[in-house]
Formats: sequence, C-alpha cells, structure tokens
Amino acid sequence: MLWDSKETVQNLLTAFQMSPLALIALDSNMTVKYWNKPSEKMFGWKEEEVLGQAFPIIPDFEAEKFKKMFAGIMVGHSMPSTEAKRLRKDGTLIDAMISPLPWYDGNRNVKGYLVVINDITNYKNIEDELRNQEEKAEHMAYFDYLTGLPNRRLFEEELKRKFEEAKHSQSVLALMFLDLDGFKFLNDTLGHNIGDKLLKEVAFRLSNIRRVTDFVSRLGGDEFTVILSNLKELDEIHDVAQQILKLFELPFRVENYELFITTSIGISLYPYGSNNIQDLVKNADLAMYRAKDEGKNKYQIFSPTMNISMYKKFTLQNDLRKAVQEKNIFLLYQPRIDSKSNKIVGAEALARWKHPEWGIVSPEEFITLAEESGLINTLGEQLLYMACTQNKKWQDQGYDPIKISVNFSALQFLQVNIVDTVENILAATGLEPKWLEIEITETVVMENEANIALKLEQLREMGISIAIDDFGTGYSSLSYLKKLKPSTVKIDRSFIQQIPIDIENTEIATAIIKLSEKLKIDVVAEGVETSEQYAYLRKIHCNEMQGYLFSKPIATEEFERILKIGKCLPHTGVLTEDSSFENRREYFRIELPRPLVAEMTITSLGGKAVQLGMTKVLIEDIGPGGVRFTSNIKLPPRPDLILKLKTYILEQTLEVSGSIVWANEVDNLQQYGLKFTIKDKLRDSLTSLLNQFQVLIRNKTVSSTSSFLMTSKQQFFSPKLQK
Repeated sequence: MLWDSKETVQNLLTAFQMSPLALIALDSNMTVKYWNKPSEKMFGWKEEEVLGQAFPIIPDFEAEKFKKMFAGIMVGHSMPSTEAKRLRKDGTLIDAMISPLPWYDGNRNVKGYLVVINDITNYKNIEDELRNQEEKAEHMAYFDYLTGLPNRRLFEEELKRKFEEAKHSQSVLALMFLDLDGFKFLNDTLGHNIGDKLLKEVAFRLSNIRRVTDFVSRLGGDEFTVILSNLKELDEIHDVAQQILKLFELPFRVENYELFITTSIGISLYPYGSNNIQDLVKNADLAMYRAKDEGKNKYQIFSPTMNISMYKKFTLQNDLRKAVQEKNIFLLYQPRIDSKSNKIVGAEALARWKHPEWGIVSPEEFITLAEESGLINTLGEQLLYMACTQNKKWQDQGYDPIKISVNFSALQFLQVNIVDTVENILAATGLEPKWLEIEITETVVMENEANIALKLEQLREMGISIAIDDFGTGYSSLSYLKKLKPSTVKIDRSFIQQIPIDIENTEIATAIIKLSEKLKIDVVAEGVETSEQYAYLRKIHCNEMQGYLFSKPIATEEFERILKIGKCLPHTGVLTEDSSFENRREYFRIELPRPLVAEMTITSLGGKAVQLGMTKVLIEDIGPGGVRFTSNIKLPPRPDLILKLKTYILEQTLEVSGSIVWANEVDNLQQYGLKFTIKDKLRDSLTSLLNQFQVLIRNKTVSSTSSFLMTSKQQFFSPKLQK
C-alpha cells in the first residue's frame, strides 16, 4: 500500500472509517497510527485512547507469535490469513481472523503494519457446538448410554481387530459372554429403575478388575462380554473367570435394597474350537447357556472341535514356559547293560515333566512344544547340566564310572554355539568328556547333514561319544555309519519288539549288528522286554541292551541302589496289571470277544469344568463297577479327572462317568481302569443290561447289536481314523 500523497492518505482514512471490518495500522515501533470505528466496537477502545499507543489487543500468550508475524511484515513478507485470539478492553478474548499486510511508502519501503480483523467468535462457537454434537453422536454410536461401556457396535469392531491380531501373531484369544442369573425376575419385581442402577454397578465392578489388554462391553439387557488377548497361559482365562464370579459374591447396594445376584459365563477360544469370529461368538453364547444348565454361577469353556489330545497340548503349551523357568523338568535314568556280563555300563537320561494336571508328561509330548515356543535351547542346557552334574556326583561317591547319554533335538543341535555350550557345561560340572554320550536321531542327521557333520566332529575331538538313536528307520542308514563315524548305534525298538518271531525284523537287527561289529561301532538294542529277545540278542553278539526287561526309567535314588550292585539282571516275569485289583472288584466284569468302540471325553479336570469333543477309545472289558479301556492318549490316574464314556450295547446308548484308578502302557498304547461314579438306580439298570449282554455273548449273537471293533487296534488308532 503506497502513501505517496495527502489525497491518498485521506482516501484511505475514509475507507478505514466506512469498512465493516476492524482496520488497524501500526508504525515500525508497533504503535497505533489508525483505528477505525469497527475497531472501537470490536475491542472497546476508542480511537483517542489508542492512537500513538502500544498495540493493546495482543494477549500475553500470543505475544511471541505476533512479534514474529510483525517482523516478517517489516521485511516485506506476505503473511496468510490466520486464526488467533485477540484481547478486548474488558479483558475477554475473541476469536479473530487476522489478515496482515505491509504498509509501504512512496519509495516502496515498508513503513508499517496494516491488519484487517474479522470477529469469528460466533462462528467458532457454532463450530464447537457442532463438534460436540458430533462427538456425542459418535459416543452414543459406540458406547452404551446406561453404563458407559462400549456397546455391541464397538464390541464387534474390537473383536474383529483383536481376532486379526491373534491370527497374525498365532496367539490365543478368549471371548467371555456374561449373563446375569435371575435378572429378569429382579427387573420385573423391583422395576426398571432399580434394574438399570444394578446394571451400572455391575459395569463398574467389571471395569475395575479388567486388565489393560482386556476389553469389557455391554451388548444390551443384562449381557456383558470380556475379550481376553495376549494370553500366555490357560490359567489366565480361569483366573479372570473366577475373579468375575467373585465380584458377585458381595451384595449390590441399590437405593434401599441389598441385592444378591450371580452370573453365568460362557468362554470360547481361538484357535482352539473356534476358527472364525462367527464361531467364536456362537460358541461363547452356547457355553454360557450350558453354564446356566449346569446350575448357574459358574463358567464353561466351549470347544466342540477340540478333542482331549488338542486340549492337553494346549494346556501343556501354556504351562511349559513356567515349567522351564522354574526348572520343573526332571530326569529319570534307564540303565544300559553289557549283554555278556549284565554289568551296568551306562545310563540314558530321560526327561520327564510332572504337570499339576496331566501327571508325568514324556518328552515325546513336550520337546516339540519346546521347539515351537523357542524354549528348547534353555531346556536342553538345563537337562545336560543336570545329567553331567549327577554323573560326576556318582563318580565322586565312589561308584564305577559309567557313560551318561543325553538326547539332543534337531533345533538344539543346530545352535551355532552348541559345541561351546557343551564344553562349558563339562567344565562347570567337572565331568570328563569321555563319560558323556550325545544321542541324536538318524532322521535329524539326514535332514541337516551339512550343518551337523562338522559339529559332531568337533564334539568327537573333545572326547565325547556320539550315538545315532532310532537307527534303521531312515532311508540311507548304512551310508551314515561311514560318514558320521558314531561310537554307538541304537537299534530302534520297532525292530527289537518282534524278534526272533518276525523274520524280517530279526534279519534287519542281525545285519545292523554284524555291520557295526565290522566297523567297530558299539550296538545298543532298545526296548528289550522279553527273555526271548534277550537270549537272541546275546546269541548274535549285540554289545548292550536297554529296556523294561532290566529296568524302566527310574529316579536318581533308585538308580543309585542298582549302581551299588553294579549289575542289572533280567526280570523273570513280565509286568502286568496288579492281579490284586481284580480280587478287590466289587462287581463282575465281562471279558469281551472283541473290544467295543467307544467315545471318551473329559468333563472335569482338577475341579474345573471343561467341554471337549469326543475321542475314540476301545473298551476291553466292562462291568457295573467300571471298564478297562485302551487309548492312544496319556492320562493321569487321579480322582479329580472325570471322564465320560459313550458306547452302544444291544442297540442301546450307554453313557457312564468315572475316574481312572490304574494305568499301563502296552504296545505304545495306554490301558486304563475306569471306576464308575454312578447312582445305584443307574447301576442296577446297567447290571440288568450287562447280564443280557453276557448271555448273548456266550451264544455269539451280539455282533450286529453292539459297537464291536471290526478292524485291528493299530488301524483303529492310526491318525487318519482318529481325526
């Protein structure tokens, strides 16, 4: 803007006074040169009060920002219009739209600052009100009006988000459905006002116990949900469910009433039993109704597609990390016997896990889980240290030195620093390398030959023995004897079990022994269980034997007792079910001509109700007091493990429940004795049915009326048939 004549100045002054906007001019010292009528009206200062004075409308918190703007104008910069707060004479603030311009003289030099100001306070108020309304509308769209909890819409969005996260991270997600027991009666009796206040109190209690990662919502009525994510242990689900049930133990005080109310909880899990969001919601809802049917004030976990094996794997997987951290995995020792002298020449260290619910768990069940969860290296080091420490202790106690064998898994052996780890453990325990033998399966060697060969050589150079376990099961067994030069091969038990009856297995075992003899490799026969096997293996000059004929895997103290003797003679008999159990039976048993096909499930474990799918088993004998059945699942004999069996006899469906009182392992299958827990009336009915059944069995006329097995046990328990 040019100020090159009095006429121009006069025209500008007139424009200033006639403009509906506040127009203010400042000189280079930030003193007011012009102040029009709208400025007086907008800010409350009259022209004579401000002319020649410092610019009065800048609040303290805007001072720095204004100084920068003014400095920019004074060097000729153009400034965009901007929103800002400006001060009135009465101390209040207005929202203003500021449009600053440079004031030039006739020589194009910046002489001052000119600003056009528009009061937009009303517009801003309207804008804020609209924003508040939008926020309220959004809150109403996503949050429950009564309790303030997220509503069904937000629940569905959150469940979808957490489901995708669990799917991506392969973690466990749990959904809980809560329904208040007897709420409708209370609501109808005391009125909706009391009912609404009770719901608000329930929401308050649920919100107070939730963890940071939990999501609590109200779907409507008296239905609430809890989403549990980032679960590390199954017990977290049980803990939360029990906490919720405890919330309802104390009365709810609403106005003058002291209300006692409980809740039923249904729980579904991903990926165990629910593979999509729809199933997750449906199964939680169904489980909630089952909890109500079971008497209310309890929770049920619903997983119809999860059989016992899957459920067991799930619980073991969740508990393994804690077991490793707390060093709850222990070792048993099975002696290796010199076949000529029966002298104990070694021991295999065999890991076991004493699980609080599943009893003793074998490495076949938890080593794979340790590999999947990244715990195998830590666990492997713990077990190696334990075995070396114990062997050195036996030597220090004066026992004849023996070689201790420790199994290594594939992932454990593929560690970059595995050789250093073994060397450090030997140094820490003081055990000489020659008394340690590392066992690695033939399959592992075949799949990772390039990586493993060098490490085996380094371990061998240290003086450590190398054993190839399960030998004979691979596709190129003989070639690996030459490549890897093990000190020992252990013939897989599958070849030993049938000798000398099975000609092919006998010839394979004989060939392995003869070849190993020529290569000067020791041979250990695993799984020796009969005197016939023992006699034949001695005849064909098998170096060592290991198996139940001599000793099962035993604890340290028991192993020390036979170590004192120095020898381990074969047993004269075969271990079988305790015959005294038969004599104590209160009821008769029917020995079946063929096993009955049955379905089994767990209904309660450790006092916790569970809902699982059915697993196929075979009933070997049956009576009014119980059954003997065979399964491919390892279960602990404990009174608080309640099983339900379902089978068909004489075209009738028979369902009975009970607990396991004894267990045996026969041919890699588990045999159990189940004692029924049934009422006398049902037992009388069962006795009558079984009497008819026994008569017809004698007459050989029941094949088509009962679910007898029509194939072999091996085929029945094959993975394909068990799916």
